[in-house]
Amino acid sequence: MVALIASAAAGALIASSHFSGDQQLRSEADVIANQDLERMRGMSDEQLGGLNQTRTVTLPSGQAFTVTSTSTYINTTGTSSCTSSAASYYKLTTNVSWTEAYSQSSPSITDESLLSRPVDGDLMTDVKDPTGAALQGVTINATGASNQTGTTDANGCIVFAGLTPGSYTVALSKTGYVDPTGNSAPTGSATVASTGMAAPTGLPFHLGLAGSIVGTFGTYNGAGGQADGLSWLGTGAGLGMTTPGSVTTATVATGFTTGSLYPFDTSATSPAAYTNNYQVYGGQCAQQMPPAGQDEQSVSPGSTGTTATIQEPLLDITGVTYNGSAVKPSHISLTFTGTGCTDTWYASVAATSGTTAPANGWLAYPGQPYAASGSGTLTVCADYNTSGSTYYKASVTATNASFTAANPVSIAIPKSNANLGSC
Repeated sequence: MVALIASAAAGALIASSHFSGDQQLRSEADVIANQDLERMRGMSDEQLGGLNQTRTVTLPSGQAFTVTSTSTYINTTGTSSCTSSAASYYKLTTNVSWTEAYSQSSPSITDESLLSRPVDGDLMTDVKDPTGAALQGVTINATGASNQTGTTDANGCIVFAGLTPGSYTVALSKTGYVDPTGNSAPTGSATVASTGMAAPTGLPFHLGLAGSIVGTFGTYNGAGGQADGLSWLGTGAGLGMTTPGSVTTATVATGFTTGSLYPFDTSATSPAAYTNNYQVYGGQCAQQMPPAGQDEQSVSPGSTGTTATIQEPLLDITGVTYNGSAVKPSHISLTFTGTGCTDTWYASVAATSGTTAPANGWLAYPGQPYAASGSGTLTVCADYNTSGSTYYKASVTATNASFTAANPVSIAIPKSNANLGSC
């Protein structure tokens, strides 16, 4: 009985000790939180803009506290200043956390305060992700009559205060992120006045974690393809590219890796969806893009290294003759001419010997960029080396539009002075 009583008394003393220790730590944390709020009240407008700071405060007793200090701008209704033309208050927030050794828990306290004071030279920047949600942690540089740098807060917002009135350039950056055009360092311009809130052109900005596509050209029957460039056009529910992007090379290639692609959200509602948000095709001209639904690919945030087969129409150069006799062409060049764009490349000739074209024609990689009647003009040139440096050539216009059947082309090269030369 005595042992039971002693045990219960000891348990009560330990619990009382733990409670007393917890209250002491909470009291110390509250003092630190109030001191941190006072510290932030003494900061300049530039220091408070986008403030997100974490530090450790250690007391003489050896107890360590983690202090996180943040500042955001809010308007008179208590919402983010990025939804208003007036930043009326700084909302100061401090969170103090610690570890209690006896309970192995990590309690914390959070204190908030509003700070209102006159500011001028305001410049607001608002950044969203592909879903339209606020994007935190974007570095914003405002350069002009004076300079300020900061990062967007949890509202995707930053407001620079106290700027010298004048013209400014606002530059955005976040590692691995790009805007809808694939630009990793988008900019906007603004004019800051002594009163009121300025905003850069293009607001709100959109940034997404970039992805990419490794594109390998092919055809409907499994034959390979070539192009001198890979182009793409991305679309989503709320955003889209107005002109295609592309990556090119001086020579033809059987595959390409795209640049950094923005992950367009194709869903108008949550959750986000990224299926078939890009159309990818061979060539350098916008008019070489095939009909909608062809060669659609998906780019989700951060997706890289996924290999996609980019189908091209099969251009079947069925036969080449010189002076009436079948020959193997020495060179074959293709030129696509569209509105404001001309694309010329030399396609690889099949290695087959003899004068009879292989099953898929004289091109080693018969898959070639799309060219439909009315989209532009495709000119196919073939030449033949008769001896030494003497070549004869001829050109024909053609279409290369079917993705389910071969697109045949034949070229007859006359033996005449008018046809001397190579492609």
